[in-house]
Amino acid sequence: MKIKAVGAYSAKQPLEPMDITRREPGPNDVKIEIAYCGVCHSDLHQVRSEWAGTVYPCVPGHEIVGRVVAVGDQVEKYAPGDLVG
Repeated sequence: MKIKAVGAYSAKQPLEPMDITRREPGPNDVKIEIAYCGVCHSDLHQVRSEWAGTVYPCVPGHEIVGRVVAVGDQVEKYAPGDLVG
């Protein structure tokens, strides 16, 4: 599936809007519509490839808040409509 994101195509490029491809959610996955995303200093280190292993395009932001829109058939803790983050 295609989703909207903000990321960098290389360590020297600025963050910019982009479309990325994600796999479809599996039986143990939770799909979240993100409402808010924080980008902290560790994200900037990763985007700039100051830590080993950066894969581009790199989409920073691991601190999120959003609503669950779908859950896999093995998920029991969350349900569509739940606020998570």
